Amino acid sequence: MLLKKSLILLCCVFSSAAFAERWFEVEVLIFKQRPAPYLQEDFSLEQDPIRAKRSLDLLTPLYSEQAKQDCINGDSRFNSQSLTDSVIGASHSNLCDDSIDYLHSYSSLPISPLAPAKDDMEQTYLLAPEQLQFKSQQQELIRKGLRPLLHTGWRFAGASQSRSEHIKLFAGKLLRAPIVASTSPYSNNDFISLVSSNQPIVPEIEQAADQWELDGIFNIYLRHYLFINASFDVNESLPNGDIQHARFSQFKRVISGEIHYFDHPKMGMIVQIRKFKH
Repeated sequence: MLLKKSLILLCCVFSSAAFAERWFEVEVLIFKQRPAPYLQEDFSLEQDPIRAKRSLDLLTPLYSEQAKQDCINGDSRFNSQSLTDSVIGASHSNLCDDSIDYLHSYSSLPISPLAPAKDDMEQTYLLAPEQLQFKSQQQELIRKGLRPLLHTGWRFAGASQSRSEHIKLFAGKLLRAPIVASTSPYSNNDFISLVSSNQPIVPEIEQAADQWELDGIFNIYLRHYLFINASFDVNESLPNGDIQHARFSQFKRVISGEIHYFDHPKMGMIVQIRKFKH
């Protein structure tokens, strides 16, 4: 009896280890929907910021490295060359140091990050552009007049909901936040009279954070089946300079190998999860 229980326990341990080591790759193609003139949904409601535990940002290092290389190659978007530098002929490599915020030097991000091609199962990594399979779908979207925002993918180890990673995704144009001059909190004339006329009160300038057109997280976890839990803000600049946020939040059970479509008035998303080496 004891031997039987030991064998059952041993089988459970091995099956659990095998389950944890199953690897997948996911491909994601996100695009902007056409403006809907008769859309009735109200996107003016304030939403809590999107946050998640075990968040992983794979895009920032690649986009930053890509921009730094473009800077070295002479792309003027990514260097801070002054007139003096240009006169003395300073080299591009000297001008393109790590003091530059390369990510926010983009006015619009590339659709696909230039990740190197890899084939291992050590830690989560992005797919290289040549490893993506939705090329015909991307061309069809463009042919229909729709604008792709992000086309990427990554390989990852299957994990439970509590242990799975939330991949940070952002894309599209960088929307510059308006600068707002805050009013003085003091309205008492006695206080104003105490201030010297040689020291005028300067309004405090409040600068909100710039925002990407698409910003959010994408989570996949295993619980007998594969589940996708995605939350994004689709951001748009309004005529008055403010930024409007439309929240995309969807949860779906999916099957590996099948192509799944997620719809929203502001964006669409095509997703496929494929088994990797099993």
